[in-house]
Amino acid sequence: MSQSVIIKSSKNGINLVLNPELSFEYLLDEILKKFQESEKFFADASFAISFEGKELSDAEKYQIVDTIMSHTKIRILCIIENDEIRDKIIRQKIKEQQCANAPVKKVSGSFYHGSLLQGEQLETDESIVIIGDVPESATVVSKSDIVVLGTLKGSAYAGMDGKLDAFVAALDFQPAKYNIAGIYGPAIEKEKSSLFSKRNKTTQSKIATICDGIINIRPLYQV
Repeated sequence: MSQSVIIKSSKNGINLVLNPELSFEYLLDEILKKFQESEKFFADASFAISFEGKELSDAEKYQIVDTIMSHTKIRILCIIENDEIRDKIIRQKIKEQQCANAPVKKVSGSFYHGSLLQGEQLETDESIVIIGDVPESATVVSKSDIVVLGTLKGSAYAGMDGKLDAFVAALDFQPAKYNIAGIYGPAIEKEKSSLFSKRNKTTQSKIATICDGIINIRPLYQV
């Protein structure tokens, strides 16, 4: 690999390909240079980020994200891991849809890029993967699955046509209300911290499914 850092656009957001032979400190400096040079192209963009090429610790990934966000206007919504869990989530999407700016947004099964606004409601007849956050007063309604690649603090209603095998999953699972096929799940204790490095810990990545007529919650990485 001749280049130290390559920025690639992917169906999931932005993928950073890093030279595994170079030190993290050198790569961090090169990453910042790349994003500063490309800032006009990205404008005030918000997207998910993933890494490949060099094995990084969670702390190093968070440091990269913090460096980009501290020195540019780019907003990183979440980190997507390059693993089987990510691939399973991505397979839920059908195609990206453009949505009108309305109090209630209706889409077909898709990726939805961006965080919902307070009080906003997003409806879909199929699976939805949200690359962003769902704030406390926002609502997502789907006849199939709901995946939030960010923080879920609002309400999530999945399987609303009676689909018992539907699920609700989030990288930071703190919904105010969540319902699968008409069954409400137990209350979730809210996390006090909103720091990027803490809200993206894998211990908060959870999935809710129906088992024996009740909603069961387990870590996403046990799926």
